[in-house]
Amino acid sequence: MARLPGCLRRVLGLVLVGVVLGVAWTERDRLREQWQAWGFGAEASEPASEALAVRAEGKLRALEDGTSSSAALGQAELQSLLLYRHVGLLPAYVDSPTVELDGDRLRVRASVPVDRLPRVGELGDAASFLPDTTDVELVGTLLPLGDGRVALAVDEVSAARIPLPARLVPSALRRLGRTDEEGLPGDALALPLPPGARSAYIRGDTLYFLARRDSVPRGER
Repeated sequence: MARLPGCLRRVLGLVLVGVVLGVAWTERDRLREQWQAWGFGAEASEPASEALAVRAEGKLRALEDGTSSSAALGQAELQSLLLYRHVGLLPAYVDSPTVELDGDRLRVRASVPVDRLPRVGELGDAASFLPDTTDVELVGTLLPLGDGRVALAVDEVSAARIPLPARLVPSALRRLGRTDEEGLPGDALALPLPPGARSAYIRGDTLYFLARRDSVPRGER
């Protein structure tokens, strides 16, 4: 079979691309529904809500009672749990908390009175640029600990986008109740996992919990 000239192949290629784009545009609503039915892109557009908090609780309950071997929570579900279930666990002076999943890291933001920051005087001249209430951002990574717990290792902390010295992180975590224990880095805080979970990790925009082996359904072991 004779090969088409290069210029003609390019023209045909453009025509095919145009046809595909045209079909995608005319069928965009149906394609969007199908895409979301497959689990792609649906949650990114969802705001935090009571309904999402209920859905997330259902996933965690299935993990606890052994009917599921894992639970996958997206960013909107985590934000919903934070706002509708656990906001009371945060100090009263913390305002507008948000949680984001970024690659394999957890990103938490909140507005905090500057006098609540640890040893503000050590920030030197940078402290004079901070307002009375400032936006604080913490970026951390989950580390395995065992015994139904995980460690949140703090990689970065900033106030009003000004990076805080790494040497302040251990003292700040101690103020949050951190205690020293074997295998726990000084810049990490031990956290309990949901009942029924043995480990957790972040991948992409999802937080995964894995069930304890004695809770995994028999057919999935």
